[in-house]
Amino acid sequence: MAKVSSSLVINRSVEEVYDKAKDIEKLATFLPDIKEVKVLSQEGSVVDSFWRGEFQGREIKWKERDFWDEEGKECRFSLIEGDFKQYEGAWRFREEGEDKTRVELEIEYDLGIPLVGALISKFLKKVMEDNVQAMLKALQEVVEE
Repeated sequence: MAKVSSSLVINRSVEEVYDKAKDIEKLATFLPDIKEVKVLSQEGSVVDSFWRGEFQGREIKWKERDFWDEEGKECRFSLIEGDFKQYEGAWRFREEGEDKTRVELEIEYDLGIPLVGALISKFLKKVMEDNVQAMLKALQEVVEE
């Protein structure tokens, strides 16, 4: 299993950034590789959603479960089912200064491709790192629009 992570400072309060991040359907409209996101159910702080996107010209789909922690200002997510063998991670929202929030996104994944060589593995990691950056930038656009 591989792991990617990154962070970004957004010029808004933790509460505002956290609240905007919870609107995953809107967030997805800012992501170029994501074609559709639908909230399937929500019970309290637990949200199940369906995601459809594109990865290297191939359609990928998955369902994930998000656990939103209002007090800790983070979201842990994990794969329910889909095209990934494993997909899980966390969003963390931390005060960085007055009206500044550091958003950290960490994803652990396994695409389930057997016998992936070192070159392909590095390429896939780069693609996932680019996706993490795109998600952080999309959140910044949503919050600062």
